[in-house]
Amino acid sequence: MYIPDEEIYNPCPRPNPAKSRIKPEDLSKCSTEKTLPEEYRFNVRRWRLEPGYIKPRKLFYGFGVDIQDFIDYHQRHQLPRPPPMDNRASLWHYIMDDVMEDLSAHCRFKLQRILPLSPEYDYTIALYNSHHISVTELEDDEEEDVIRIIKERFVLGAAAYNVRIN
Repeated sequence: MYIPDEEIYNPCPRPNPAKSRIKPEDLSKCSTEKTLPEEYRFNVRRWRLEPGYIKPRKLFYGFGVDIQDFIDYHQRHQLPRPPPMDNRASLWHYIMDDVMEDLSAHCRFKLQRILPLSPEYDYTIALYNSHHISVTELEDDEEEDVIRIIKERFVLGAAAYNVRIN
């Protein structure tokens, strides 16, 4: 049985941090700045030359969002209706993919949707990750434009630009 059109934008429950298995105190304390502590810096030269080199944990820079934020975005910006689907999870993934494609096009920058290790958010819209930031980092004015567009299109007035650990 497929989900009727009138139910496509039914609300999705937001995560309740109090019920999360992950507690904020369980997460590593890490700077929210783009300058990383040495233990998080990925050394490409060592990775290529030393067989025993272990990559540091990857950090993502972006915005924490929930599935409901994607649903609201999809509806607010009147993106094309998803095809008929028989389960809500498939519908939500389709909507999230549409939103990421639309948002990346508006920003003119390839954004990623990742699963953060967070008690507060379902997903993170990541601009960068700590392993590739030296290659993908935007100029300051370009980065400001991308952040402004994300905030405007998601209506994230008070959203913080943070590091999320994955």
